[in-house]
Amino acid sequence: MSAAAVRARGWGWRHAGRGRFAVDGLDLDIAPGERVLLLGASGAGKSTLLRGLAGVLGGDEDGEERGELTVGDRPASRARGVAGLVLQDPDSQVVLARVGDDVAFGCENLGVAADEIWPRVGDALDAVGLRVGLEHATSALSGGQKQRLALAGALAMRPGLLLLDEPTANLDPAGVVEVRDAVIAAVAATGATLVVVEHRVDVWAAH
Repeated sequence: MSAAAVRARGWGWRHAGRGRFAVDGLDLDIAPGERVLLLGASGAGKSTLLRGLAGVLGGDEDGEERGELTVGDRPASRARGVAGLVLQDPDSQVVLARVGDDVAFGCENLGVAADEIWPRVGDALDAVGLRVGLEHATSALSGGQKQRLALAGALAMRPGLLLLDEPTANLDPAGVVEVRDAVIAAVAATGATLVVVEHRVDVWAAH
């Protein structure tokens, strides 16, 4: 999939049961293939924006949306498969017991043809440098390896937009570098647009 552009015009989202909008009046343009580091204080709405771009905020019963938010040529709410989201907790993103099955899970949910899934899995694991074998137990992976596993799962879906929400927050210094390098190598290889929410500015700023 080709790199996706991002466009926001007056976009806002208020979570159900909240009096104030988490994000409001946002105007934003991100070019295809651009790499963006999104900074701000805790509670500023960074994660809400990433979830909006990934199309996982929900419907009217989950909150109130206003303005326009698009990924590529479609509303972000319908960006399933166009945007891939990786969160900060490595353990919460592991779905299945074996590495290969876990990476394949997202592709299966998207309805990717069976004969195409496993080549994608192999390519994604190579892209993040996680060479432990398809049968390797996910429970035996380190925190950094689990985060690379989550990244591989997102890459296997061939997203035009890769969204990372504090992907190194729970990692030790070696794991931080491991995941950062895997991300940079992956977007260099795929050309995907990248948006990273992170407080470790020095880790990402040069990229």
